[in-house]
Amino acid sequence: MNKPLAAPGSDLYYSWLFLDKAKKDAVIKLYTFCDTLSQMLTLKENDIFRVKWAWWQQEMAHMFRQKATHPAAIALQDVIVQYKLPPTLLQDYLEGVKLTRELDHCCTEEDFNAYSYRTRGIKQSLAAYIYGFKDPNVLHYSRALAVALSLMDEILHLGRNIQKDRVFLPLAVLPIWQDISKEEIHSILNTQAQKALADYKAASLLLPAAEQYAQHPSLIEAKLKSKQLLLNEKDFSVLLHSYSQLTPLRKYLIAWWCKRGLKH
Repeated sequence: MNKPLAAPGSDLYYSWLFLDKAKKDAVIKLYTFCDTLSQMLTLKENDIFRVKWAWWQQEMAHMFRQKATHPAAIALQDVIVQYKLPPTLLQDYLEGVKLTRELDHCCTEEDFNAYSYRTRGIKQSLAAYIYGFKDPNVLHYSRALAVALSLMDEILHLGRNIQKDRVFLPLAVLPIWQDISKEEIHSILNTQAQKALADYKAASLLLPAAEQYAQHPSLIEAKLKSKQLLLNEKDFSVLLHSYSQLTPLRKYLIAWWCKRGLKH
């Protein structure tokens, strides 16, 4: 059974911890909807996937007219209206599910960036509307941050992804994991980790200072993910099997300090 969305102890739980109830409820409805669409990726039969995807295409059109029938779509209808979520972004997410279904690797860094936008960037951009912003540069920040967070996730969950034969690091950095030493694995992943951290820093610079307080959930999520990555920096080769995790108390303190340092 899958863990509940934003379960206590999860990064999302602490990222949304300081949101007011209305925005927290809204962003949970958004992520629940997106995760419902993404669950189609687990379907084994392509014919069934195509039928379900076409049904969701129709259901989404109904949702924009306040006539949805699926519980996740019904729940999101009022959120779309209240927070002015762009229908084009939601449609792009559904299209991204289909494109991701056809993907089992990323040939280049550009492919990885596109994959990151489809699977995380669109969702984060939609969440930014719920958090609230005036400067459109927030959307550039959300898209750039998605690349950094996706790369961090790929590194942290490498062992699990290898077992699924769905590793999305660019082909140029992918070795045959069974045929290289622990030192070589650490070196490869360390290089990717440093890139992810540099991407995270560059993305953070795109977020206007006046928008940081409202957009604090994404800042907290990124801080937690980067700390999680650094926790494994002594030997990244262990990520082929498992990884060290932050304790709930440490996650709370990181989230609290991150939020506390932002000016309202």
